[in-house]
Amino acid sequence: MRKSVHASADPKSMTTLKRCSLAFVVAFLLFAARTTVSGQSAPQNQDAKPARSRADETLAAWNEIGNKLVAMAKDFPEDKYDFKVQKDQRTFAQNILHVAAVDYEVIRGVSGTKLGPDFGKDVENPSRDVYKTKADVVKLIQQAVADGAKLIQQQGDAGLDKITKLPWANRMVHSSFTWTEGTEHSGEHYGQLVVYYRANGMVPPESRPQ
Repeated sequence: MRKSVHASADPKSMTTLKRCSLAFVVAFLLFAARTTVSGQSAPQNQDAKPARSRADETLAAWNEIGNKLVAMAKDFPEDKYDFKVQKDQRTFAQNILHVAAVDYEVIRGVSGTKLGPDFGKDVENPSRDVYKTKADVVKLIQQAVADGAKLIQQQGDAGLDKITKLPWANRMVHSSFTWTEGTEHSGEHYGQLVVYYRANGMVPPESRPQ
């Protein structure tokens, strides 16, 4: 006949087991108490914030991705500005310059003006011979994001409904579509530059612990 576990156990082991069990119970009760207090302090049935204007939402999206790229341009070491992962890709600096140039295509298409610098024959790829330093590149992307933000604010919701020619195709669209295309384009290049960071053993500013 099997002996009872309690009957065969060493008294010291039993004491240790009881202490462990007591510690577990205390820890569980403390956790439960914290959870209850946390749940009680959380807002109950809080109403969702009202929707912002369409212009404000467009501005938020434009600034969010634009500022991420500005942060990258400021943060990436200047001695790596000509780095690229593959031979047939743009360098880090060329990517930032390209995004800024396309931003200005968006701005010009929506505003019907020639706002921004003259980039020469290749309107989407400003030359590194012109924007030679990190400071030059940072200044251009900052200005492009700022000019776009200013235009969105100036035109408001009515401006988003305006019909304009899409900069990259022979067709007319609402300006809201052009802003969306420009913002998406910036996001694509942000993703590419994240790879450039990782390839250099670096963490992008947006991904660092706050």
